[in-house]
Amino acid sequence: METEIPVIEAYLYRDKVMVWEEAQANQLYQRGAYGKPLSGGKLQLAPVEALYLLDGGKIRVLDRETTKAINFRKLSAKFAERDPDLMLKYLVYSDLRSRGYIVKTGLKFGAHFRVYDRGEKPGETHSKYIVHTLPEGCKLTPTEFARAVRLAHSVRKTILWAVVDDEGDVTYYALTRERP
Repeated sequence: METEIPVIEAYLYRDKVMVWEEAQANQLYQRGAYGKPLSGGKLQLAPVEALYLLDGGKIRVLDRETTKAINFRKLSAKFAERDPDLMLKYLVYSDLRSRGYIVKTGLKFGAHFRVYDRGEKPGETHSKYIVHTLPEGCKLTPTEFARAVRLAHSVRKTILWAVVDDEGDVTYYALTRERP
């Protein structure tokens, strides 16, 4: 019988969700490559990671100053103040994680996420995909498509467009560069 993993305590501190206790930080990072390890054994979670773990009952988020628990609705509203597309990204992040992929931020690749194949871990291998999220009905110019595909090609990744419809369902489209 598998032992139950205790809920990990994370803290909202200066608009960031942090796991301060080193053993808990290591547990999250080792089990699912969640977060960004920092000096002193701390772990910083990206907003979508924190929401995903909170929604799944893996972490409990406390306000660092008041030590009061923060629920999913309040945390997502706080993060959405700075990022109006947060819930769109959350739906895609959650969908990819539920399929067994490791998902990290993709800012340095000009996309929302970089995605590692099942069983692969950041630092041990390179991500295979970069993912950009879009709401259904969003219009992109051919130049925007070409720029994204060319960037993905230059870093040896496949770009996936994750289109979220009005019901919250995600459909993925891949574009590749073809030479005549």
